[in-house]
Amino acid sequence: MSNTCNFGLNDHKPYLDTHSHEHHDHDHEHHHEHGHSHDHRSGDKKLLKIALIITFITMIAEFAAGFVSHSLALISDAIHMFTHSFALIVSLIAIILASKQAPLAKTFGYYRAEVLAAFINGITIVLSIVWILYEAVLRFLNPTVIDLKVASIVAIIGLVVNIITGVILMQGDRNNLNLKSAFVHMLSDALSSVAIIIGYIVIYFTQWYFIDIILAILVAFVIGKWAVGILKSSTNTLMETSPLDIDTIKAFIEKNEKVIELHDVHIWEITQDMYNMTAHVKIDKKYIKNYEEILHNINHNLKAKFKIVHTTFQFEW
Repeated sequence: MSNTCNFGLNDHKPYLDTHSHEHHDHDHEHHHEHGHSHDHRSGDKKLLKIALIITFITMIAEFAAGFVSHSLALISDAIHMFTHSFALIVSLIAIILASKQAPLAKTFGYYRAEVLAAFINGITIVLSIVWILYEAVLRFLNPTVIDLKVASIVAIIGLVVNIITGVILMQGDRNNLNLKSAFVHMLSDALSSVAIIIGYIVIYFTQWYFIDIILAILVAFVIGKWAVGILKSSTNTLMETSPLDIDTIKAFIEKNEKVIELHDVHIWEITQDMYNMTAHVKIDKKYIKNYEEILHNINHNLKAKFKIVHTTFQFEW
């Protein structure tokens, strides 16, 4: 039987609790600090709502024009715009949820709601790509003449709308990751519209209608690349895969001359850039009285270099 001293920080105030424990001496340290701000401005919500309405209306117009003009490329771009509409909805919901008080049972609040929505979004995108490729094969086997006038007009409108939406989003909080993400989606959609318009110009002068199929596949490729990224990221977060290299973290902390070894390390991500970490820290017994200094040094360095803002360490000697 050995004496165990449990040291910790509760709201940054140290406490001491001595009791008996078998086999090991442990020091429990809890450091709580959430890096995500709850101060979401109402202006960001308004900008997202405006961008969503404009994007959704344009998406409907592209779908309708795509079916009327028999342009698979335009329909593909409408699906691309649908994914961006969904992304805007996710961003809006995330801001709204972040401002709400979560029940006690949800100890990390509603941060994972955005991750779950991103995963669902990724699945939806994959299904859309399958449909685009299926239609591309049918069009290749049964070529269809495109109404270039209708398709071109709507494609140009779509490009203008993407530019306007991008400008609107730039007026918001540039440090808001949701808004940044939405802006990037709008930019990629604008580039897709440019490619389609160029394709229609080529078709007009050459009558090579197969270019429409090629453009549709290219748009599907762009969407697919994004889908793979968000599916990989959201799956890793939901499976609590470490977003950081654990060996790098261990080596970094063990540079401290007072730390002998770091083991039983767990790092996971609650939501984007909100990292949690637990670990056992082995120190020389002569440094027990310096636990606060060691603790402060580790937490400060982890936050500054790796954005790890919520830690729980168990000290051993």
